[in-house]
Amino acid sequence: MGRIKLEGMKFRANIGVTELERAAGNDVEVSVSYDCDTDSPGLSDRIEDALDYVLVYDAVAEEMKKECNLIENAAMRILLNIKKKFPMISNITVKFCKYYPVVSGTLSRSVIEIRG
Repeated sequence: MGRIKLEGMKFRANIGVTELERAAGNDVEVSVSYDCDTDSPGLSDRIEDALDYVLVYDAVAEEMKKECNLIENAAMRILLNIKKKFPMISNITVKFCKYYPVVSGTLSRSVIEIRG
């Protein structure tokens, strides 16, 4: 058993409370980590024995195409989609960063990290 980390997936997403923010889109970054069997592929060196992380990336990208108001919603949808598609993995962590959110001052990013 080991932990896989997919760090720094970058997307342009329609996330924000205001209509303008959703329409213009925001730069976001998603990182996902999870526990899975790493012994079998580690010994065999065969992709067939591993959970191909391209599929996990695709599950994240699928959710990033959907418009929403809150980063909490986007992160939760990603977590639930991964859990549904890959029941063989556990201890999933999703870190979601939205760059330059609209505030009355300067804020480089808002971040949520959820586990499930």
